[in-house]
Amino acid sequence: MSWLPLLASLAVAAVVFDLVRRRRLREEFTWLWMLGTVGALVLCLVPPARAGLGRLLGTSAESAALAVALLFVVAVCLDVSTKVSTLANQQKNLAQGLGRLEKRLGDLEQRGSDER
Repeated sequence: MSWLPLLASLAVAAVVFDLVRRRRLREEFTWLWMLGTVGALVLCLVPPARAGLGRLLGTSAESAALAVALLFVVAVCLDVSTKVSTLANQQKNLAQGLGRLEKRLGDLEQRGSDER
């Protein structure tokens, strides 16, 4: 059994719980990180699972664990990218709406000063 991946998995779990506790990580993202941590722990603690994954992917157990870790990172990056894209679209729509409201307010103020 390799101690470094086991310690890294436990450290990630502790950091995730701490970030959620301090409200720096939203609870909706916790499941993703905990799923990755549990998967890493299973691959660390259950050598037959690591070997089975290696056979399934047609590679060595260590390479299979690395491939799964890379897929996890890609999934997290894809999730973050979709959230950033959604927020960018919302920000653009809010800025356009604010611009329209400021224009309307300016027009109303101009009309009010013209009527006096």
